[in-house]
Amino acid sequence: MSVASFSRVMSEMGHHVTIFTARHPEQDTVDDAHEGVYRLPSVTLPMAMLKVQYPLGIPWATWKAKKFFQEQHFDIIHSHSPMLIGHLARNYHRRRDIPMVFTYHTIFEDYSHYVPLPELWVRRRAIQLSRYYSNLADHIITPTECVASRLRRYQVTRPITVIPTGIDIDQIDLVPKVDLRAHYDIPDGVPLLVYAGRLAAEKNLPRILGAFRVVLRSEPDSYLLMVGGGPDEASLHALAEEYQITHRTRWTGNVPREYLIQTLHNADLFVFASITETQGLVLGEAMACHVPVVAVDDEAPREMLDSGIEGLLVPNADEPFAEAVVTLIRDKTLRTAMGIKARTRAESISAYRCTARLLDVYARILDGRTPDQVG
Repeated sequence: MSVASFSRVMSEMGHHVTIFTARHPEQDTVDDAHEGVYRLPSVTLPMAMLKVQYPLGIPWATWKAKKFFQEQHFDIIHSHSPMLIGHLARNYHRRRDIPMVFTYHTIFEDYSHYVPLPELWVRRRAIQLSRYYSNLADHIITPTECVASRLRRYQVTRPITVIPTGIDIDQIDLVPKVDLRAHYDIPDGVPLLVYAGRLAAEKNLPRILGAFRVVLRSEPDSYLLMVGGGPDEASLHALAEEYQITHRTRWTGNVPREYLIQTLHNADLFVFASITETQGLVLGEAMACHVPVVAVDDEAPREMLDSGIEGLLVPNADEPFAEAVVTLIRDKTLRTAMGIKARTRAESISAYRCTARLLDVYARILDGRTPDQVG
């Protein structure tokens, strides 16, 4: 989403953007050159080797992509991963002497549970990789201050600028509003809580289900819509049955992005419990849809919203999470006011504003000036 958002706005501003990325196994074509996208060969590791199926790009450019790169004059290489394709970016950076910017999107040590090796060893290796690759770049972008601080603790010495992934306000506004409640057998007028994202361990989703169980004790007409799919889907269904909340819980599975935005338009509240986010882009998307947020109080959500203004940040426990939800269910005036302020907050980090800040970093690098760090 970050790459798509920034590249779209840059192109609209008249800049030339070419994307080199991994080919997903379900894609028919290797290259979408007419769209400025070159898809490199990829491999999906068996589930036994990695606890989530994810296509890994092979850092060997296709002949067409390599020829294109050699014929073009690029001013900046912007890498978005320290993994295999990231090393392809590094090679071009070194051989062609083109400045390289690196956006650190994911705190990899927090995802060590996906690798079937001793967790402490995996976490250490993740930190080493993050430090090594970050220090290869000319400049680093992080989506939040908390990620910049984490990199400093990793002993990253390169300049860092904080630029969030912008919220595609105009794209969100173009999505037609559709009443989806009937599709999921949810009555009109009842409180609807929505979660959107991967159904995975790092999202802390048992907290949402546990809090919803508490919510139903005092607001039994409420519904919870879980939007998305992921490796923990079956276990979360089982937990919902154990908590006896299946009669008020609905699941969408993986859905197209337009459908995701439509579910947000149908929500009274957006609920979020992750404590591993570097930004939590979906929080901003919910806020752009005038939906107040109840989220576990963690560094990234704290940078996205102010508790009591655009939503409520709560301790990582069922009872206080449920209490915040019930408070906003019962106070429609407060909920509406928070929704209006949430939209205003989302507009402050729109895709156009954030892209302009990124382009300023590019310009300063090319001019030989040092961009303002962590700002």
